[in-house]
Amino acid sequence: MERLHIFALGLLIFSIALTITSHIILSNIPLTALGIGLMILASSILLTPLQSIPPKAVRAMLEGSILSLEAILEEFDVSRRGYYVRADDDRVYLYVPLGEDREPPAERAEPSGLIHEEGGSRYLVLIPPASELIRIPEISGASLDSALTYMFVDLLEFADSVDVVSNGVVTIRLRNVKSHVTAGRFKSVFGSLEASIAACLTANLIGVARVSDEILEGNSKMIILEVREHE
Repeated sequence: MERLHIFALGLLIFSIALTITSHIILSNIPLTALGIGLMILASSILLTPLQSIPPKAVRAMLEGSILSLEAILEEFDVSRRGYYVRADDDRVYLYVPLGEDREPPAERAEPSGLIHEEGGSRYLVLIPPASELIRIPEISGASLDSALTYMFVDLLEFADSVDVVSNGVVTIRLRNVKSHVTAGRFKSVFGSLEASIAACLTANLIGVARVSDEILEGNSKMIILEVREHE
């Protein structure tokens, strides 16, 4: 039970005792009114969910967005791995090289359309499923380890635990992964949904990120990200 609910339960028990004592024994109207008010407050806390949207609902929305992105990728016939880039508007976008594999774009201006051209290179610009989710205040200013743990364990319940190692590349190990979404072209371009979320967070906090590899080990998954720190 959450601490807030434990507090509310104790407050409810106290307020019931206060109301009965004040009304029957003391015949004190102000104290009786106070007890009733505390009962209403405690009941409201107990009836209010701590999470407005259940984790399964958030997961379903993220997984559903993959289908729309899959259709766009099919339409443009792209399958190259994209770069997660934080633009000047503080949103993370995925830049997918069109044609030959390219370096990530140097510009950080907010993209104005689906196609971005820079120095003879062209990129398809897409919004990752977790682009808005990673802007929640709970992870604002947090370290990458803390942000990933909150996102995967507490908010989405995608995994039981998260381990992060940074050594040239960022290696993220998710233990007991509970999400198994498969969409061929999406995975080729974005990485798996878990990798996409991890890369999105990394791009937001550290620098340009790209999913380098994903390794399944039983119920665990290792995600390896190439990262170029913000200048």
